Amino acid sequence: MATTAQWFAKAGGALIADLWTPRQMGIILMKPTFVPDIDTQMVYADVAAQELAAGGGYTVGGTQITNRSTLYNAGADRWDLLGDDVLWGPGASFSVRHGIVYEQATVDKRLWEILDFGQQYDVVNGFFTVDFSSAVLAVQAGPAV
Repeated sequence: MATTAQWFAKAGGALIADLWTPRQMGIILMKPTFVPDIDTQMVYADVAAQELAAGGGYTVGGTQITNRSTLYNAGADRWDLLGDDVLWGPGASFSVRHGIVYEQATVDKRLWEILDFGQQYDVVNGFFTVDFSSAVLAVQAGPAV
C-alpha cells in the first residue's frame, strides 16, 4: 500500500517560521565560480572557501538581515520570511551569482537557503541589493494529496 503525506501548510511551515525571527540571520555572497549542492552544503564551514573575499565593499561573514518577520499567505499555502533589504554600497565592486542565507550566531551556522540571482552581476563602484520584503524566502506546502 502506497502512503502519501503532506504538511499542514500553516502548521508545518510555522516550525521554520518560528525560528526565523529569534535567530540572528545573515546573507553571504558567493564567488561566481560557486557551485551549489543542497545535499552536501549544510553549514557555513561547507561554503566558506567560496564566499567572496573581503574588499570592494564586502565583509566576510556577510550582512545581518534585520527586522525579520513572518507572514502566512493562505492563498499560496506558505509562510513568507521577511526582513529589511540587504544593501552593499555605495562603492561596491564585486561579481556575484549566488547568495546564502544562514544562521550567523549559532555554533553550527546552519545554511537556510541558496539564492540564485539568475545571472552573474558585475558590480563596479555601485550598489547591490537583496530584497527581503517580497517573500524571497518562503516555506511552502507541497502538492495536495
